[in-house]
Amino acid sequence: MKKSDELKKVVNEISTKVEAAQQAEQFEEAGKLADELTAAVNSYKAAKALEDAELDAFKGTAAPVKAAPKADAATMNRVFNKLVLGRPLDDAEREVYAANRKAFDSPGTPGQVEATAAKGGYLVPTEQLNILYEYRRMYSQLRDYCNVFQISKPTGKFPAIGAETGKLTSFEEITQITAHDVDFSQVTWETVDYGDIIPISNQLIADADFSIMSIIGQRLARKAVNTENDVIVSAINTELSSPTTITTYKQLLKALNVTLDRAFFANARIFLNQDAFQWLSTLEDAMNRPLLVPDVAIPDSYRFRGKEVVVVPNSVMPTVTVSSDDLAPIYVGSMADFVGFFERAGVEIATSTDFMFDKYATAMRAVLRFGVSILDDDALIKLQVKVN
Repeated sequence: MKKSDELKKVVNEISTKVEAAQQAEQFEEAGKLADELTAAVNSYKAAKALEDAELDAFKGTAAPVKAAPKADAATMNRVFNKLVLGRPLDDAEREVYAANRKAFDSPGTPGQVEATAAKGGYLVPTEQLNILYEYRRMYSQLRDYCNVFQISKPTGKFPAIGAETGKLTSFEEITQITAHDVDFSQVTWETVDYGDIIPISNQLIADADFSIMSIIGQRLARKAVNTENDVIVSAINTELSSPTTITTYKQLLKALNVTLDRAFFANARIFLNQDAFQWLSTLEDAMNRPLLVPDVAIPDSYRFRGKEVVVVPNSVMPTVTVSSDDLAPIYVGSMADFVGFFERAGVEIATSTDFMFDKYATAMRAVLRFGVSILDDDALIKLQVKVN
């Protein structure tokens, strides 16, 4: 018999005695029994509650833990801004911060960031980070054409298999299948920290409800895209250090159809700078038809023999001068198979009011972390064309 059932029986017995004493007008005795009844009832309730809790736990139906408070974008922004600016949180904001700490904090030095920006800063929450991505879309981003990996460690590696030209071997029944070697390679990555110091007047940030990314987003986005493009192009040029010079569109077509490994043809694009684009846009076939065809599905976009043409500013892919010849770069192939872009997701923000004390301004530091590695050096071909 359960403990609660035993105690319930005792409660019933004492209750019967109390009623009998009252009917016999034995009020002193009834008072004593009433005290016993109260103690017995309390014991019964305690035993019953304990048994119910054990049963719920056994069934997996224990009372749910109090749900973390939900916060809208404005509240998340306000909490983030106050944390960065070192302003105190009210009780409701403390609950939001405690429930969403991973969305705000990033590893600092030393240890995990709590509430001191000097220990490393805070990761921009998704609501404000989306503003940065909107600004980034205004600029030419080569990372959009790379194979982007979201990583959680600053360095790492993974195995890869190169081009395979071998074939399966035929075999007879109940005979051993011929074994072949597989040549594995390793792709390694290492992220680098890139940052910027952005001055903001104290009058502007007097209200903590503003969105930090709406203030610094455009400047940070432009610099971030410029940095990423520079690192990507540098990695490509380091790997493809000996470009082939072409003079006609037929040589460009041969590079696409023959020189490029057929495995990358389906995803191939043509990447060129403004000078090379100008050269290509003036070419015509034997019937005086432009070789560059507008892409009807995407405004201000073009295709060459069905392949997308990606125009990159000269500042990103510069034209070089060799022996008085101006040579503009052209890259043919699949950049996604050639370049791996390893990104430690998030933008870290920290501030200092001492750095610009004499200007009555707050210095805001923004840090991004990413790295670039070559995945398959057969996936892209570098050409150059004389444009002067």
